[in-house]
Amino acid sequence: MKDAARSIRDSADIVRVVGDYVPLKKSGASLKGLCPFHGEKTPSFNVHPERQFFHCFGCGAGGDVFKFVMLIEQVPFPDAMRIVAEKCGIPIPQASPASDRAARERDALIEIHERAAGFYQKRLGAEDAAPARRILEERGIQPEFTRKFGIGYAPSYGLLERLKPPDPTKTGLFMANDRGEHYDRFRRRLMFPIWNGRGQVIAFGGRVVGDGQPKYMNSSESPLYSKSHVLYGTHLARSEARTAGRIVVVEGYFDVLSLHQNGIRNVVASCGTSLTSHQTGILSRLAPEVVVNYDPDTAGQQAAKRSIELLLAQGMTVRILRLPGGLDPDDFIRREGADAYRTLLDAAPYFWEHLIADAGRREDLSRPEVKSRVIAEILAYARGIRDRIVQLEIARAVAQSFKVPDAVVVEQLRAGREARTPAATATRSSPRLSDAEKQILHAVVSDPSVAERLTEFVAHGFLAEVWSGRVLESLIRNPRGDVEQVVNALDDASLAQAIRAAMLESPGPVPAEMALVSMSRLYEQHLAREEQRLAEELRQYPGAAPTALLKRKMEIANQKVRLRPKP
Repeated sequence: MKDAARSIRDSADIVRVVGDYVPLKKSGASLKGLCPFHGEKTPSFNVHPERQFFHCFGCGAGGDVFKFVMLIEQVPFPDAMRIVAEKCGIPIPQASPASDRAARERDALIEIHERAAGFYQKRLGAEDAAPARRILEERGIQPEFTRKFGIGYAPSYGLLERLKPPDPTKTGLFMANDRGEHYDRFRRRLMFPIWNGRGQVIAFGGRVVGDGQPKYMNSSESPLYSKSHVLYGTHLARSEARTAGRIVVVEGYFDVLSLHQNGIRNVVASCGTSLTSHQTGILSRLAPEVVVNYDPDTAGQQAAKRSIELLLAQGMTVRILRLPGGLDPDDFIRREGADAYRTLLDAAPYFWEHLIADAGRREDLSRPEVKSRVIAEILAYARGIRDRIVQLEIARAVAQSFKVPDAVVVEQLRAGREARTPAATATRSSPRLSDAEKQILHAVVSDPSVAERLTEFVAHGFLAEVWSGRVLESLIRNPRGDVEQVVNALDDASLAQAIRAAMLESPGPVPAEMALVSMSRLYEQHLAREEQRLAEELRQYPGAAPTALLKRKMEIANQKVRLRPKP
């Protein structure tokens, strides 16, 4: 697989691939656009066409063309390889037997699901599916959208006989009894295909027709499908969400169907589950703003509240929409119409406004201890926002709503922020690339011949003490190598981000002499540390020190002399 990946990477054009997802504009030697991996209004996402990597100064995401596709499509590496090859028209080299077998198994599972979808869709027109069709009619689902969403019907039996899969359980579509006999997982249910980000069927959701429990059930986990990693309708919502700059999250299949049917297509469903970190990651790549419009019952509102922290962690602007009359999105839009829904959607309160209003409904705010607890809860969410100005605006809104002096709430906000010392300390103490490291990096990358003049320093082994030493040493030893491959091999994400960020800087030509001066400076710092360690050892000998230590002291002094500029 390594050889195949290298062949595809060397032939691919990252600008062409990224441009399918992100509008890019020329900016110096790179191209810039709005980051698809976190919410932002000012572009900080960069693509370097010459070096074939991307980097976001906002969230730190970065990597080669495969990494971009893995993140944006939420697919494993082998799938990313295939997607890149398809987009760039590159023949896929023959893979190893093991990886080829895994790819064949995955393709076979997708084919099984496509065939299952066709089976269910065809059976929706059968006589025994009349109750299922009545559900669609009662919900006002038009035939056009029934076809668009691939809705079907699962009879009591028949899918197993139709598909005859070699391993029924692995598909997630069948179950086994105590005797090991397999049977259809979905029986007498209205069926909804569940797709991956590319629009391929990877699972199903089924609503019971008539009596029975559970009312809704999904495919079991499979090599294709993990419920916590998927949102219903992502591939149908992507374009509209990016255009609108907003994604709407609802609970169920019919919510998505009704909204789409009424022209509101920037919508996905979490299918009744609380949002997970994987799902919020998908949402942040669709749009910078999210409106959570869960059912108004207790379970729905609690799930909406739990989602706030995860969504804020993705850098998204978060609004919460609670529809009036105890209606879910499907019921509301059928009763009140699309215009009424759009009006409420556009006016959806920010999460803190929602929490303030919700507290007014649920809590006895005349009691000081209750008011204090509610304020503390809202401020805890506010601290998850990166923008300090927004934090302060939330604090002022809270103070005004609860009739508390602004200064008191702002002080509480800051006190809580300062209490989070571990994270703050880690941020302050995180290493940074020195100017010397950056100059060496730029010099070797722009002119590989510079590496020859730096080789003697590598022999001393001191670069192991330098944060970027592994990268610098690799480039000096192989100056015509692929920088991004070296960075991809790092196990230090912070260093990888720093190297990519430095590569996007434009310092102009860095002469070999300047690179030598920078390397000498790093080596001199190493010698100073060595000298300090040696002095500490020598202090242990009040009398005559061991000859080896004295010899080492002399060597360091001689090396420092050699580093001095010649007159």
